[in-house]
Amino acid sequence: NVRRSFMPELLSMNMMMAGMAPVMILLMMSRDMRAMWPGEPLFWFVMSLGVVVGFIIAYPVNVWLVAKGMKHGLMTARTRAKASHGSSHEPPKRHEMSDEGAREDAATRVTRPQLTALTATTTLALLAGMFVPAAFVNVGIRAKEVRGAIMPPGMITTATTPEDAMTDMAAADPRRVAYTPAADEHGDRLLAPRIENDVKVFDLDASVIRWNILPGTQVTAYAINRQVPGPRLEFQKGDRVRINFTNHLPEPATMHWHGLVVPNRMDGPGNITQDPVPPGGQYTYEYVALQSGTFFYHSHTRPDRQQALGLYGALIIRPPNPASEPRADHEYVVQLQEWLYRDGLTYPAMLMEGGLPNYFTINGKAYPATDTLHMRVGETLKLRIIGTNNNFIHPMHMHGGPFTVVARDGVLLAQGGRFEADVLNVGPGQRYDVIWPAREPGKWIFHCHIPHHTLNNNVEERGAGGLTLLVDVAP
Repeated sequence: NVRRSFMPELLSMNMMMAGMAPVMILLMMSRDMRAMWPGEPLFWFVMSLGVVVGFIIAYPVNVWLVAKGMKHGLMTARTRAKASHGSSHEPPKRHEMSDEGAREDAATRVTRPQLTALTATTTLALLAGMFVPAAFVNVGIRAKEVRGAIMPPGMITTATTPEDAMTDMAAADPRRVAYTPAADEHGDRLLAPRIENDVKVFDLDASVIRWNILPGTQVTAYAINRQVPGPRLEFQKGDRVRINFTNHLPEPATMHWHGLVVPNRMDGPGNITQDPVPPGGQYTYEYVALQSGTFFYHSHTRPDRQQALGLYGALIIRPPNPASEPRADHEYVVQLQEWLYRDGLTYPAMLMEGGLPNYFTINGKAYPATDTLHMRVGETLKLRIIGTNNNFIHPMHMHGGPFTVVARDGVLLAQGGRFEADVLNVGPGQRYDVIWPAREPGKWIFHCHIPHHTLNNNVEERGAGGLTLLVDVAP
């Protein structure tokens, strides 16, 4: 029985696997890595789909094998040998079973060339089903490393795409959301420190939240103290500060103090100056503020992912003498960011195939959900513009007349170095302080001059979108 069933079952299973293999390789190891993990329903759906496709591919071969007598199909009756003596109900003797086998062998109508051709065809089909799809995806990735990861639509994966690249670009898992704030809740809220032995102490807690960048548009974000951007830290030059960072993200993280002179072990680059803070862990940063001006903090462990998902915040250091820096009647911090939100999932926006952003925010909101600033003619507005974004240089433009650039990257410009402009190119990591006088009454906008960046998923809402801020000037 084993000898007689080996060849037909080998041919049948070759074709079965020739259909299953491409389905499993392309669906399990391409964009949605949940299909690789047995704990996910998608894994069993893909397995079932593979079986169905394999059955369809193998069906013609099995029909041919049955027709040629090499196999018996379902509901096919075997011819039973009749006893040469005794009752017809008696089981056949050993030599009678051998006779039946001989008749079945004789009934097999397969020539050796046909069998050779079919064996070669099914073997080639199996090899093609396994190796052709493997040329497009990395079949060496491990389910344990990438389980739950979903790649952005349009991302190009090849046979050399590593696991780390896939997990880096993967969507933030909405099942990890620990908090959903009110739709109108804003980030960049000032965090008051507590004083311990003349040290200003701040507590920062990173977690996954669901954040409204527009009414009805919620992104899954990596937030600090449940807000995007994280809370604004303000202190004075010469202050000693202590920042307790707790990580409740599903991945390691660190904090970096962009532009500040600090002890090396307090700088924050993960795996360089410190071990990344594991999920559930804590790290304390402590330093003396040696500078004053506009700075910011952000993740420095996989920052292309974590900063893009919201792990950043403003850091404003005041001079001991307030009169030493240019003053204005109003002050507002502008933090830029780009987002990729598709089909209910949030991916870290990146300048690469499949990773381009489709939403843009100022302080975690896209216009018309951004703040409206209210002024009167003759008053001045100081904007602290921070490139907390990861990708683009944003030419930020002010309507209603030019502004004066008074500081750059936390350094106050001398009187002779200050200049007027109405467009300022703000790159990732750059900071500018500008002062704008309200010259005429009306509604004036401050916005990015790349038109696509003032749309929401390619849609204009109430005259603009994305990186647009409204300044309403009364007479």
